[in-house]
Amino acid sequence: MTCKLFGLVYDFFMTYDSKHTEIIGPKEGYDAVAQQYGQYHKHLNSFYTINFLQFLPRKKSFDIIDLGAGDGRMWYQLKDIPHEKYLAVDISKEMLARHPRGAKHLVADLEKPLPLESDSFDVAVSFFTLEHLERLEVLFSEVYRILRPEGQLFIGHFFQRRMFERNTHSKRFKIQQYPRSTEEILQEGEYAGFAMETVKLFDKEIQTGDLIIGRKK
Repeated sequence: MTCKLFGLVYDFFMTYDSKHTEIIGPKEGYDAVAQQYGQYHKHLNSFYTINFLQFLPRKKSFDIIDLGAGDGRMWYQLKDIPHEKYLAVDISKEMLARHPRGAKHLVADLEKPLPLESDSFDVAVSFFTLEHLERLEVLFSEVYRILRPEGQLFIGHFFQRRMFERNTHSKRFKIQQYPRSTEEILQEGEYAGFAMETVKLFDKEIQTGDLIIGRKK
């Protein structure tokens, strides 16, 4: 938003870091980097070797929702879970357009109520996403609502120390983040009603993050 006053142009609601790099929201940011995003997949091996089946009950099929699915970077592990329904949800339409074919897509803001029926999924996953949400209570409340009894939520929490700088179309920016500890996420989940636990994730003996698991009571 801009305003002209006495021949000058003022920008409102624009945020910059200490090096004068613009910080923008996840919708605008991931729409802008969607074509390049695949190049960031080649790291964090510990997140791509999770065997979700070891945490799930024996069942013929699961209905899965992927919250913050993006271009499907976690799809290649999730597809090994036997399922009849898989729904990819993201705020970025451009990212979802690059998700593997055959998946049903929903463009939605995870800080607002989801247009989905209660008790309609068995498994919810959210990787590389919670750090972009200012208000976690909305997400946890909605996930608890849409999961069936004994349904499970899997969160991939990466220990990221800084915001990545992006460069695209001659524009330099960072995507807004809200750093949180594993303990803070656990507290939010417990407050929403989940039974919470964590599994440490390592790359070459260095802990890169946690797999946080919530079970609907």
